[in-house]
Amino acid sequence: RSVMFMRGVYSALRELQQCFTDQPIRILYAGCGPFALLLLPLLQKLSPGKFDIHLLDIHQSSLDSVAQLVDYFSLDQHQIHYIQADACHYQHEKPLHLVIAETMQKSLEQEPQFAVTANLASQILPGGIFVPQKIEVELCLAQLQQELIGIKVASPTDRRSQISGFRRHCLVNLFELNPGNAAEQMQGAAFSAGSSQREIALGSVKIPAIESLASFDAALFTRIRVFSGYRLDDYDSEISLPAKCHELLPLRAGDCYEASYQLGSYPRFNFRKTSPE
Repeated sequence: RSVMFMRGVYSALRELQQCFTDQPIRILYAGCGPFALLLLPLLQKLSPGKFDIHLLDIHQSSLDSVAQLVDYFSLDQHQIHYIQADACHYQHEKPLHLVIAETMQKSLEQEPQFAVTANLASQILPGGIFVPQKIEVELCLAQLQQELIGIKVASPTDRRSQISGFRRHCLVNLFELNPGNAAEQMQGAAFSAGSSQREIALGSVKIPAIESLASFDAALFTRIRVFSGYRLDDYDSEISLPAKCHELLPLRAGDCYEASYQLGSYPRFNFRKTSPE
């Protein structure tokens, strides 16, 4: 996960340097944590003076930790600023060339990746880059136990072909988090009495009549396009492991559900049954 994001960030920086040759590249790393892991190791490969770096975290202790690492590894020749703020609401003083925001768990649950993206993506200059570029969540019927066994015995190079052989029924591309439309999605959220939170309506889902339905699980599969060709697909990391949808169990052919994405302090997908057996 971290290596794939670092490769994506480095590729994005190189592309931005080619596009913006007459100005320092302004970078905001939101939710940098105590190590700023997706950017700090790359600074040894970057020329000082060509980047204006802003590290943001809600916890001052995390920023203090990063500052110690910057000093220890003699990276203070770079222009680095430390900002203690909430990335869901932070407004930068100038438009940004690059925003890095990796604040997520699998299936966009618990962590504020969506809210951070909706807030910060609109603060990027035309031609700028948001990392990750896209997050997709797909709802499938899958035989998870068999998949986990197959993944464990497969070598990393055989994983893609192993996954293609799994028996799955993809029900719907449930949600796509794209920096270009995240703010619009946020504005379309409405209050739900069921969760007492604002939710984004995602449409209806129907359980199909398939052979051996009881042997399947309903699960969310998360795929991340970090930047360009750098991706995290099924089982590549913890955040792309399938997440079982207990609200759809037991599976019954013909059952219908309304799907939504809940915002607030604990983001998650909700499924509410709309038809009887």
